[in-house]
Amino acid sequence: MPSTFHLDAFLSGHVFAFLLLFARIGAVIMLFPGIGDTYVPPRIRLAFALSISALLLEPMLPRLPAMPSQPGALASLLMYEIVIGLFFGTLIRVIVSTLEAAGSVIGMETGLSSATLLNPALATQSTLPSAFLTLAGMALIFVTGADRFLFRCMAALYDFFPAGGTLMPGDMARVVIDLVNRSFTVGIELAAPFFIMGLLMYTAFGILQRLMPQVQVFLVALPLQIWGGLLLFSLTVTTMMTIWLKFLDHSLGSFFQG
Repeated sequence: MPSTFHLDAFLSGHVFAFLLLFARIGAVIMLFPGIGDTYVPPRIRLAFALSISALLLEPMLPRLPAMPSQPGALASLLMYEIVIGLFFGTLIRVIVSTLEAAGSVIGMETGLSSATLLNPALATQSTLPSAFLTLAGMALIFVTGADRFLFRCMAALYDFFPAGGTLMPGDMARVVIDLVNRSFTVGIELAAPFFIMGLLMYTAFGILQRLMPQVQVFLVALPLQIWGGLLLFSLTVTTMMTIWLKFLDHSLGSFFQG
């Protein structure tokens, strides 16, 4: 008689548990700030995902479901873990995009919107303030120890989304939409001083143009706008990054506290 394929004989115990952990952890690492960026070699990202999965294997082993007996059930379980990992990674990326939104507004108000360069954190062309703020945010995550907080949140995901649970796409979509809304709002608030600076400068230059129509206001305004924007940026960047770190902590903290 032809031999039959038994999944139980192919996967067992720790191998199955490690596979489940790696599915979720690997999806998070793919979007993790700094580690999951495009400039990081894929082998490094893979090594991080494998290492974290190995560290979590023993403490998480009792909380993982039994190995399914059918390949279809295994594929469904793995897909669930990957979706949960992508969901949490997306939340982190949305929080990071707050700096991109703030930098775009700052670039527009300081006359630097045309000065673009490749933002390695997002793999897209960004204005100079956006690229600076994004890279500064990446550096602060690791300097302040926020990366360890994110790793603890990654482990705490199993309290809210246990392995083998049921997906809640409606609730997950609402969480992402609410976070995107708050992220954009915080980004605009971070750039609020530059809105005020731009309003005052444009008002002054408008009055000057009305009083002296023969003056080429653009030639006078652009250097003052750039230098004034850089001065204001140097005075406010510390406060902006501190507020963003608090937003990161509060957003993820409130999510895990319900």
